[in-house]
Amino acid sequence: MTRRKFAILFCSGGLLLAYAALTGIDLALGAQTPLPPAAPDSSISFEAATVKRSEPEPGLRRFMIQGRRFVTLRTSLADLINFAYGLHARQIANAPAWFESEKFDITGIPEGGDSPSEKQWMAMIASLLSERFQLRFHRDQRELPIFAIVTAKDGPKLVPSLGDPVGRPSFAFRGIGRLVAQHAAIDDLAWELQSMVLDRPVHNQTGVTGRFDFTLSWTPDEFQLKGREADSQPPGADMPPDLFRAIQQQLGLRIEAKRALADILVIDHVEMPSDN
Repeated sequence: MTRRKFAILFCSGGLLLAYAALTGIDLALGAQTPLPPAAPDSSISFEAATVKRSEPEPGLRRFMIQGRRFVTLRTSLADLINFAYGLHARQIANAPAWFESEKFDITGIPEGGDSPSEKQWMAMIASLLSERFQLRFHRDQRELPIFAIVTAKDGPKLVPSLGDPVGRPSFAFRGIGRLVAQHAAIDDLAWELQSMVLDRPVHNQTGVTGRFDFTLSWTPDEFQLKGREADSQPPGADMPPDLFRAIQQQLGLRIEAKRALADILVIDHVEMPSDN
């Protein structure tokens, strides 16, 4: 499954990348003046881009779009491949030892004067990985442990969205274990759970079409907190259920553990980039 890597929220303050609380990645607000969108199928490259090793200091990873500048702080090669190709970490094979440990700060400015689309940002990061990290890979398929989203016995409990039929979905984490979605398809939910919450790829096997508005609230376990245990609340009678029960009770869906064929990116060659 190749899906978008980031949920995108458009607001009066600019472009907000919701690459969310559960992954420990901070959110950052972009420029105050919206820019005209680029043609969705046009090709755009970085006119200028810098890559340097991050300073060894604590802090959250950050992906930011500030007007026409794409900025990352403390991002690993795993983070960058994840963004560019929309794959879960389990779908990346033959990675180097520094795949997740080495961190980089990146700044890129696209050519032209338009605001790139989401797919264009992804393509530009893919090109940067090829040019600066000398990333070479091939595609494969392997049987992997996955989670499948299926409909519950009594059917889905989803409210159809009244938003623009061709509008973008938006996801926002309102604290640990509370996901607010607008104009979202089940495929979008599967990607959010795969990229931000669960430890394996997530496939949509519901057959449900359409777009929906919903809020999903659950109490994450230690594997879903992604190192944010300090943000969790102490157990109590008013705590929501775990994710597997919450999605069934609140959305009428179920998450099942299975094995299935999944797309794999196999790294053939990659190099540590030089600072510039």
